[in-house]
Amino acid sequence: MYVVIKHLTKLKTPQACHGKQLAQRARECFLQNECLTLDFEAVESIAAGFFQEAIFTLLTEFGADVLKSKLQVVNMSPALEAIMQEALTHVDEYVDRLMTRQQEVVDQELYDLNLAWLVKVRATARENALQASLIMGIADEELRLAVANLSMDEMQILARSGCLCFAPRFTPQFIQGFGRRRYDRVDLLLALTAG
Repeated sequence: MYVVIKHLTKLKTPQACHGKQLAQRARECFLQNECLTLDFEAVESIAAGFFQEAIFTLLTEFGADVLKSKLQVVNMSPALEAIMQEALTHVDEYVDRLMTRQQEVVDQELYDLNLAWLVKVRATARENALQASLIMGIADEELRLAVANLSMDEMQILARSGCLCFAPRFTPQFIQGFGRRRYDRVDLLLALTAG
């Protein structure tokens, strides 16, 4: 996908809301395993919030490796690059705004799901490292110890983050083939713990 930034808006200076729009397009692109090129030709000024809403959002969602391999920026002037660098150094302010926004509108089902998982994983991590790895997917010892020491207040804050606190443990191939054959419990366990 190729996005010309100056076509995102009629404004001379793209704003944070345009960064959100760009992040949505990029998300769709990355989920389809496509590359994205951002063309900043003829963009003379840009709001710092544009980069925070676009780049930082994608960075937290997909990670630096995906951005390095799937995102290309062209025709960015030194002035715009300086604005981007400055914007991304104020990550704490952005995260504070994001957390405030998310605490105002909490998806109750997501909160309940997160909290139930965090409570269960904390108990399992405290009792049995092997079960924490096999059953709950916490194979990293340092992470297991950190989760085991979470307080209820900390778990509630994490649950309220607005993001799912755990990820699927199966591969796309497993899910695609799931309806084609019958799996017994051992097959399911092996598929889920393969990572």
